[in-house]
Amino acid sequence: MPEHPIYRNALNAIQVGVEDFNEGSPPRLSSAVRNLTAGILLLCKEKLRRLSPEDEILIWKQISPALDDDGKVVFEGSGRTTVDVSEIISRFKSLGIEVDASLLQRITGVRNRVEHHHVDDVGQIRGAFADGLLFLSQFMPKHLGVDPQDEIEEDAWSLLVEEKEIEDRLRAECRASYAQIDGPTSLTDAVEREGCPECSSQLVRQTRPENTNPFEAQWACRACGHTSSNQEWLGRILPNFFAGASFLAARDGGPDPLDTCPECNEEAYVHEEEMCLACGFELGHSECAVCSEPLGLDEYGQTICSYHRYVADKERDR
Repeated sequence: MPEHPIYRNALNAIQVGVEDFNEGSPPRLSSAVRNLTAGILLLCKEKLRRLSPEDEILIWKQISPALDDDGKVVFEGSGRTTVDVSEIISRFKSLGIEVDASLLQRITGVRNRVEHHHVDDVGQIRGAFADGLLFLSQFMPKHLGVDPQDEIEEDAWSLLVEEKEIEDRLRAECRASYAQIDGPTSLTDAVEREGCPECSSQLVRQTRPENTNPFEAQWACRACGHTSSNQEWLGRILPNFFAGASFLAARDGGPDPLDTCPECNEEAYVHEEEMCLACGFELGHSECAVCSEPLGLDEYGQTICSYHRYVADKERDR
């Protein structure tokens, strides 16, 4: 089967991205992450193209029904825009194509920051290349039937491997700085997965490795230098960490797993943990003085439940 232009363009973009990264000047670093991301997204579109029943229909953002010459319903791409990363993930999910969506989102997140902010630190770019190698190693054999090491030029592949080895070592050093923290595992899971709230790098360390109290932690990013308290850091990353669970809760009519903490006002109170992961606030188990029903988070600081408070307000207004 002849090689399709989408596939060839994908490999070319990855090659150019690696060359730009190797050159190392700020403009070339920005170009590097743009080309790497473009190449990876093109490989995803190549998979959608191969799955398309006809006319590469699945790569187009807008798909409209139409009638062919025989009066049968067919689907046609309309407009000139192809799918973006969120639509790729959505279509893969509906088609049963398993991919690591978090890797794709982290890579495109770095690309987006490069396009909107001046980034000249190789440390902020390296994470995207490390994640890129991991994605290619998972995606290409499973979904395109090829070994990426055979498809990508040897020098470029070697550089990708080298950068991933460096990034993996740095990430391991960072994780070791908070390995002794004694607290909810979801707190350190969020730090490890979401990384830095400024640049999304996973090179996040605790500035005082001897500290074991998560709510006294001071976090710092080795890539961009951002540093802040646990309260600010977790308040910024938890909404994204729980975004998937919050979406499913809203869709299914269930309670949101995340809420605003009445003490620190961060969106960081995790109902499953019965705790705010930003400041450590715990609601406890107070009861309504009238009916003895447990008081919820929205009734914090009250002595009676919302229903009996409503009844009392109605009585007072008579």
